[in-house]
Amino acid sequence: MLKRSLLTASTAALIAAGPAFAGNLQEPIVEPVIAQPVQVQPISDWTGFYLGAQAGYGTSDIDNFDLEPDGALGGVHVGYLYDLGQWVVGGELDYDWADMKDSFTDIEFGSIDAKIDNIARAKALVGYDLGDGLLYGTVGAFRAETSISNGIDSFDDTDNGWLAGIGYKHKFTENWIGGVEALYHSGVDFLGVDGLDTDITTITARISYKF
Repeated sequence: MLKRSLLTASTAALIAAGPAFAGNLQEPIVEPVIAQPVQVQPISDWTGFYLGAQAGYGTSDIDNFDLEPDGALGGVHVGYLYDLGQWVVGGELDYDWADMKDSFTDIEFGSIDAKIDNIARAKALVGYDLGDGLLYGTVGAFRAETSISNGIDSFDDTDNGWLAGIGYKHKFTENWIGGVEALYHSGVDFLGVDGLDTDITTITARISYKF
């Protein structure tokens, strides 16, 4: 009789504990993992119009004459670039006011001052896209206004020629661009004198805003 009571009690205990064991056998609930969005860096694009200003220094050498006008210059520029992917092409117009001057003494006319007053340029550019940087070469034509004076009389002239150079542009933002440019100019018949050729070298720091 005692054995039967113990067996009955044990069976009842197992039946009562069944739901608890069944609950423990359920699969654990896994919280879903929310993936963080990946921020994609925008691709730098050089395409667009830009305008800006430049300032720097220029020096020149006039053939067959003891004159080397040099000095400060500065001005404005406007241009357009088109990004082809790895290569960038474009064109630019710029204008510099110049204070490049030198003087010499002539036996007949006394002290003579020669000066390059301004330089206007039209340039084509081809560059290699470095992302935020652009390394480029440029060729084109220039027009320089020059003057010569002995303190009493003065003579003004306009000289033309070709130019070539290299430069570097760097994007601080997608709109603001800084850079540096070095140009070599070759002109003929300086001050209208046949065979009086001149070489002009300029280097400028530049800042531009791209639209």
